[in-house]
Amino acid sequence: MPAFIIGIAGGSASGKSAIARELRERLAPLTVHISNQDRHFHEADRLPTHASRDGAHTWPDYNHPDSFDFPTLYRDLLRARDGSADLLILEGILVFHYPELRSLMDLKLFVDTEADERIVRRIRRNLASGHRLDDICDFYLDSVRYRHREFCEPTRVYADLVIPGGRDDRARAERALADVCSRVRADLGSRAKAVPGEGPQA
Repeated sequence: MPAFIIGIAGGSASGKSAIARELRERLAPLTVHISNQDRHFHEADRLPTHASRDGAHTWPDYNHPDSFDFPTLYRDLLRARDGSADLLILEGILVFHYPELRSLMDLKLFVDTEADERIVRRIRRNLASGHRLDDICDFYLDSVRYRHREFCEPTRVYADLVIPGGRDDRARAERALADVCSRVRADLGSRAKAVPGEGPQA
């Protein structure tokens, strides 16, 4: 039986990975595999670039759809769908951008987190990775926020459910996550009944 596929989109540092991990925990003992779109970036010499507004810097444009090796991502998701997992979760800033990927998803979630909270998370995360504060801020102001408006935020319209990702929205997020788990279990239960002897061992 093909795996149930959840797509999770949202801005950089919105909390997509945390939501994916939490769903995996809540849906145990279902077998849940998580994949991140970032694993499918092109090699450095094939990445598109983005110039800073003052022309002083040229950045690798990691927030552009052309930064990702879409054919490989699509092929890998197809293969994983027919593997041994009950549920696949694909998360990334632009997983809803590609119609072919959306067509494989049984449920699409968009994590909505205010921009100020997302930039604070990015700063903390990138400082911990050894990046300079000025570089983090310049890259965000010159590239990330514009690409978010251009490519990520418009894909929100494809979401079946919007999940709040802010630190002050936990109660609403809890309700949304409970709804997601109910939908997944109901769908997998229906599939198992339709195919006797198959389906999740929940």
